[in-house]
Amino acid sequence: MRASHALTCVLIVIAALLAGALSQRFSVSADWTAGNRNSLSSASQQVLDALDAGPISFVAYIYPGPRRAEVRERLARYTRASSRVTLEFVDPARDPQQVRALGIGDQGALQIRYQGRSQTVTDFSEKSVTNALQKLSVAKNQWVVFLSGHGERSPSDTSNGGYSELAAALDAQGLTTRSLNIAEAAAIPDNAAIVVIASPQRALLPGEVRMLRDYVARGGALLWADDPGPRYGLEPLARDLGLRWLPGTLIYPDFRELGTGHPAIALVANYPNTPITDNLTQIGLFPYAGALARADDAPDNDWQAQTFLRSSTRSWLETGPLDGQQSLTFEPDQGDTRGPLDIGIALTRAVNTDAGQFAQRVAVVADSDFMTNGHLDRLGNRPLALALFQWLGFRDAQIAVDVAKAPDTRLQLSPAQIRGFWWVYVLILPFVLLGFGLWRWQRRRRR
Repeated sequence: MRASHALTCVLIVIAALLAGALSQRFSVSADWTAGNRNSLSSASQQVLDALDAGPISFVAYIYPGPRRAEVRERLARYTRASSRVTLEFVDPARDPQQVRALGIGDQGALQIRYQGRSQTVTDFSEKSVTNALQKLSVAKNQWVVFLSGHGERSPSDTSNGGYSELAAALDAQGLTTRSLNIAEAAAIPDNAAIVVIASPQRALLPGEVRMLRDYVARGGALLWADDPGPRYGLEPLARDLGLRWLPGTLIYPDFRELGTGHPAIALVANYPNTPITDNLTQIGLFPYAGALARADDAPDNDWQAQTFLRSSTRSWLETGPLDGQQSLTFEPDQGDTRGPLDIGIALTRAVNTDAGQFAQRVAVVADSDFMTNGHLDRLGNRPLALALFQWLGFRDAQIAVDVAKAPDTRLQLSPAQIRGFWWVYVLILPFVLLGFGLWRWQRRRRR
């Protein structure tokens, strides 16, 4: 009996030690939240998978204490998602020189290191960390150069018609925005990854147009977003691309039913199957948009055109005035054109250079308003704009990557629900419990 009891105790201790060893070697986790907010989102996983050229080090400068456990829990979704991600904690008091260099405050900071490059964030949220990882995915800064000097949309303009929010979104994804007056600079810089022409309002000089055409001829990436109206001297560039703007403004007759507020606000609900729009599911909204078509008199070139934005069959191009919303009707004898019509066209071709052959990308959109501060966050405009720039910058693995907020982090109740909870938990439930207690007390007394 004693030997049996001793053997049982030894086996229990061995089993406990083996269980402890296995728990250190293997782990299983499950996320049961409605929005999987304790797991890495698909957008962040996409960015993480793109960084496949080496280890990713998270160095958290946090003072010892409960704060470390909180940060470890937040960053665990990255370490669980990839074995290449490592997390290390450093006491800021032990390295004050590095702390001063990084500008780390009392709340600490996270330095993310990858291939000799680093990004520092003070916000440990998934959106901030993933944006830092996106910036590290590019070996050098990619400049997005916005043409200026002719009344174009500006990345520094904070009004509803400006592009400041777009510039902030691009900067968060590692694309540095700059304005360029090519008449003053006399050249397009060599480190310009993408040149943007955003609705000029005055004519460009012939020399400026020539520099833009030379830039495209050398294989430069271009985004041309323009509105209905004159091209202000850019007609030669349009011919080089084999495109032309159709006269008129896109009209949607269902604007009352859809609640857009104006018939000249075009909607795109179904996207053609293209690399730009593969991951897009939200409706795009395009105020006062025009339409594009292939030019009949275009010179022979090797551009491959693919439509990525197309209007519905019920839309049309209105060539008359837009003052009377009630009287707008489709009049083909007045020059109106029935949809579907192309709003955005992507162009690709192979370019031969001294360094070899590479693919060139150009995108032309017959609307510049959809990326403005007043419309960028409406419906699906923001994912579309970011996907467009990611495609032009050859960052295909990160197209449409925009970390969404978890849907279940806040409990929102209607006034009726709040009143219902008050009645149940403040009045009904206490009296039910009191009555049950009195009933039990009476039964015990009778015994």
